[in-house]
Amino acid sequence: MSNKSKEILLKKSNLLKECGDAYRYAVEVISKDSPSAEVICRSSAEMCQNCAEECANLESAAPSEDPTYDMCLEYASLCEELLNYVHVTDQVKIEKTM
Repeated sequence: MSNKSKEILLKKSNLLKECGDAYRYAVEVISKDSPSAEVICRSSAEMCQNCAEECANLESAAPSEDPTYDMCLEYASLCEELLNYVHVTDQVKIEKTM
């Protein structure tokens, strides 16, 4: 494996770790019922999208052929699902006060 390939692999690994960390943090914030949960989930989803784009720019291969790109997008999707959960939970809280 060439040094260039190793550098790309390391960069992709770091990008994927960032996505995993962002998702775990979003889950933690939601589990603590934090008022900033919506902002954190939205930011985490955006960060994972950015990581996916950065993965796509690292190599000349099509992003659809890059599993790291796909995993970053999956983390983005999971963060968006958390955002939907926050919205539903907030709606339930509002309804309970009525």
